[in-house]
Amino acid sequence: MIKYFLAAALICMSANAMADRVVSGSNEKVENSDGSRTEACRAAKDSVMEKKANDELVAKFSECDCKQNEKGSWACSVEVTFKNAR
Repeated sequence: MIKYFLAAALICMSANAMADRVVSGSNEKVENSDGSRTEACRAAKDSVMEKKANDELVAKFSECDCKQNEKGSWACSVEVTFKNAR
């Protein structure tokens, strides 16, 4: 009986280790947010890549969701799916 519990625990740990992880980021912490939409999107992607672990690969980037406020500044957000390299 104990063998079955250990096997189930091992399966759960393995599934968690192999699961994809979705991370979102934005350019709100960038000092110069008066730049172009492209710069704001790049800053959002950079903020997400800072959260990537060493053993993860980028599986998918979503498109940047950007909005411009009344002052002309861009606010962008993006989601990235990371998967384990193993």
